[in-house]
Amino acid sequence: MWLQSILLNVTLSVTKTLRSFRYAWHGIYLVVRYENNTRVHLLASVAAVALGMLLGLSSLEWALVLMQIGLVWAAETFNTALEKLVDLVSPEYHPLAGKVKDMAAGAVLIVSLMSVVVGGIIFGSRAYAWWVG
Repeated sequence: MWLQSILLNVTLSVTKTLRSFRYAWHGIYLVVRYENNTRVHLLASVAAVALGMLLGLSSLEWALVLMQIGLVWAAETFNTALEKLVDLVSPEYHPLAGKVKDMAAGAVLIVSLMSVVVGGIIFGSRAYAWWVG
């Protein structure tokens, strides 16, 4: 009975859902278009995918590489959004605003460094096996 009640109250609006996706894609476009670091991540992502194709990664290795790419992109997007929000609410310099921005950038650095470690393990072992034969 309670499940039926819940299901009857759930409405799915295709229009609202499509609009939400459009806004999300616009946000990704803005980050890629206007943020230099994101373009660096884009080049690194393309290089990682190309190298993965060259080295013939396994399904598990692809999953790990793509997960790292997604994590870096998500972290950079959150960082950019937080920086814009801080600029909006604190147009003048404030030490706390600077700390917030530094912490958000630190989160991106952590994810990026871990991606380099994961990539080094995966690509390094594959490249070594390829080189040694």
